[in-house]
Amino acid sequence: MTRSAPVRADVAVVGSGPNGLAAALLCARAGRRVVVLEAEDTIGGGCRTLPMDGMPGDLGEGLLVDPCSAVHPMAGAAPFFRQFDLAAHGVELRTPPVQLGHALPGRDAIVVPSDPSPATLAEGMGSEAEARAWWQVMGPLAGRSLEVAATALSDQRSIPPVTAVAALARAFARAHPLGITGDRFGPDGRTLLSGIASHAISRLSSPAATGVGLVLGSLLHSPLGWALPVGGSGAITGALAEALRRAGGEIRTGVRVESLARIDARDIVFSTSSRILGEILLSSSPSPAVERRARRLTRAPVGGAAAKVDIVLSGPVPWRDRRLRDAGTIHLGGNSAHIDAAERAVADGRHADRPMVLVSQPWVTDPGRIAPDGRRPLWTYAHVPAYSGQDQTEQVLAALEAVAPGVRDVVVATRCTPASRMDRHNASYAGGDIAAGRVDLRGLVARPVPRVDPFATGVPGVWHASGSTPPGPGVHGMAGQHVAERILRG
Repeated sequence: MTRSAPVRADVAVVGSGPNGLAAALLCARAGRRVVVLEAEDTIGGGCRTLPMDGMPGDLGEGLLVDPCSAVHPMAGAAPFFRQFDLAAHGVELRTPPVQLGHALPGRDAIVVPSDPSPATLAEGMGSEAEARAWWQVMGPLAGRSLEVAATALSDQRSIPPVTAVAALARAFARAHPLGITGDRFGPDGRTLLSGIASHAISRLSSPAATGVGLVLGSLLHSPLGWALPVGGSGAITGALAEALRRAGGEIRTGVRVESLARIDARDIVFSTSSRILGEILLSSSPSPAVERRARRLTRAPVGGAAAKVDIVLSGPVPWRDRRLRDAGTIHLGGNSAHIDAAERAVADGRHADRPMVLVSQPWVTDPGRIAPDGRRPLWTYAHVPAYSGQDQTEQVLAALEAVAPGVRDVVVATRCTPASRMDRHNASYAGGDIAAGRVDLRGLVARPVPRVDPFATGVPGVWHASGSTPPGPGVHGMAGQHVAERILRG
């Protein structure tokens, strides 16, 4: 541990992402003395908002950027955040007029409005037949979206509601596999769901990609949908941190934990990647059994990766389909066949000719993200192989130009963070693996490595609660809640 005196607490939490803060808050509210240790100078992990510095000519001055997550469907639906009540803690989640747009070159986009129904989807998808096919698969999930979310975000060791499991099983049987082989949707519905499933950064043919597509797709129909927080992602972790302090908890930033030796706590919660946890356990003179477990953690499979391209615009994106001006999230990846090919390339360790690109326009729901002179931040990701050092700026701009002719005329500055440097603000994202581990079937049910309790480490009182553990990546706080429940039962 650096820059710190020994830590003494009932519960020490390493890492200040949503899972770490959730575990800390629940333990503090139960009367435990809690200290959170964060290696960076700002809290939040993959859920933080920072000034857009480092742009040429100070063109980022006055703008805020989300280094990782920007859109938060799970924050509006996860049981932890519903109980925490973000609105009561000053965080406003706003649903954009168009929740999701899938832009396609040379034709109208596929759009999902803020109030998706069979009628509005028929307009957004271009035909009643497409909307009908979508509803045949997604309708049963849409009707119980919060139940579906709770099931997907469980600890995967407890018995979920039978109705939600049955609905998911029926939807999975209809939808799997996705990509060019799926035939339960029309062409546009297949493309829409393929873009959603690509958030797994995995082959679309994998069961995990189908599961991710169905869960995130169902959240388009949840009360808040794919919402964005006013003020950026950091508003969420800021609210958790303030609640933790009010409950008596302490947060120390700039503290890098390198072993267990200087932490004196009954329970230690690691809200880090499995690799970081494994390295810390190995440096802590473990027993042979713990050493074996730790080495397995350091070798947990890495998933596909993301390269971040931050863009400063002088005005709105000139989308060919003007409906996209009101979209919070836009997918750029071509049709389902193109997405399938791109995700297979990344899974095989190759750069796709046309990578899947995710875009967010935060000013749609938060006009405060626009500077007085009209400058605004455009958030984008491109899917790439893990540890790629390739600059993806040109690939992102080319994808934008294909559906927004003239966009380069409003681009005033760009900055790429390659996958190989995505751990600059969050060490858990080494190699650009923003899912903190491979998202495949084994990686979802036995995450990060197979064991009876996925949150136990083999060291008494040492716990693991991050995107590397169930229920996986996302801003939901549920891994932290599951670990806090175990600690408080002890």
